[in-house]
Amino acid sequence: MKQINVLIIGLMAALVFSCKKDDSTGASNPIPTLTVSGISDTIKLFTYRDTLKINPTVSNENDYDYYWTNVTANFVPNLGDQIKIDTVARTKNIAWPVVLDPGQYFLVFNVRHKPTGVVTLKKVVFNVSTLNNDGWYLVKDNAGKTDIDFIHKAGRIDNWIAHYNNGKSLEGNAVKTIFASGLRKTLTSSDLYGGLVVLTDKTAGIYRVSNGFQTYKFDSMFFAKPAKADLKNVFQPMASTNLMIINGNKAYCMLKGSLFTELPQTYNVSPIAEVGAMDLGWDLNSKSVFCFNGMNFATLANNGRDLKNMKADLKWMAGYPGLRSIANMLWKLEDNRGMLYKLNVNYPSLIGSDTMMILKRDTLAPTHGLMQASMIAGNYDNDYIYYANGSDIYMTDIATTSERLQFTLPAGEVVTRMQHVKYPVPASGVTNTVDYLAIATYKNGRYKVWLHKITTIGTLQPLSTPTFEGEGRINTVIYMEQGNGSRVF
Repeated sequence: MKQINVLIIGLMAALVFSCKKDDSTGASNPIPTLTVSGISDTIKLFTYRDTLKINPTVSNENDYDYYWTNVTANFVPNLGDQIKIDTVARTKNIAWPVVLDPGQYFLVFNVRHKPTGVVTLKKVVFNVSTLNNDGWYLVKDNAGKTDIDFIHKAGRIDNWIAHYNNGKSLEGNAVKTIFASGLRKTLTSSDLYGGLVVLTDKTAGIYRVSNGFQTYKFDSMFFAKPAKADLKNVFQPMASTNLMIINGNKAYCMLKGSLFTELPQTYNVSPIAEVGAMDLGWDLNSKSVFCFNGMNFATLANNGRDLKNMKADLKWMAGYPGLRSIANMLWKLEDNRGMLYKLNVNYPSLIGSDTMMILKRDTLAPTHGLMQASMIAGNYDNDYIYYANGSDIYMTDIATTSERLQFTLPAGEVVTRMQHVKYPVPASGVTNTVDYLAIATYKNGRYKVWLHKITTIGTLQPLSTPTFEGEGRINTVIYMEQGNGSRVF
């Protein structure tokens, strides 16, 4: 691919020479020897941070005109792409703020001999990187707007969305955000990218991680836009070619590269949904668990009959897809008792060929802390559940349901988010480099994020100071490495 681009540039140079009329008579207008120095063969800079500065030395510099051109190395001829050559300066010295998509480019210094019009080219391999690929994305709302604080090794970018989108944050308070890989503009596009799908209570946007640009907005992400933006949930199925959104009490599925399509109105869909081999949902009318299956729904088989027509309200659900293939669910019964379930959510179980779907169930007294919890989070690796009652953080487990106080937060701190953050996404042979229970709190207009290490027996290691602080209220925490983000557990 790179050799193709070198060839293109070489042909461009040859074209310049071949199309120039020769007005000389013999050697009356000779081309002088040109010496250019002060230009490296390879340059690496960060987009939206660095300025490209080069001050070359040219022999007999007054005999020449100068201009700089730039062309991407990602030209794909067989897909019908049109090569675009940008002229970025018309001076010998260049000071050009870098606002390119990350990737490799060819920067060319064009030196034109004034008497003859002959152009000599000096090519530079120009590698453009981004700060956005590695760090913590803290999704927050503040004064009725949603944005992201991005913390990386070299510092931070507060209000990341506004930073890259002409100062515009998303309207409304944050609902949920996920990282989605393999996004594309069209179904046939070869330009795949990772994005952050951000929902608020008023609108939504999808943002390309590499450059922060909004690639979809609520008005343009549906084949038939809902009459009202009433966004409740977004999740990435195990079939990573799809994305799911719940708006109002309706579900929508996007085949990446296309737009969101409304699923049949089979169920009155609850905002609570989680990911398994098929995704799990809750029908508010029949009070039954069902499965999302791409553009359609699937009912549970007989091994899940106890999860249908329940005289209960769903309070919380967490799914741990992939290696574990487990889900936890908590219901509140009519007499205020709780029902805590552990489910097998691998594909054979969900379609009924594996009869063991319900692996564990227990009844909780109305006084159990889970029934009054303001925030609940699970543990991907084991049957532990964490929850907040006021400023107290507790832990329980599926086997015993006993309550164990982990620590008490500083006075006045209100918990706004709890989630298990693991990176990379758990898979066979993968070693996690990040493994924390993230707890976000809010007080006097400011957030604190506490990243607690989890011991082998599930207990949380307390912290004396928060890991991150900033303005606003945290809704979601995502860790990013090499442009790939953690799942939201």
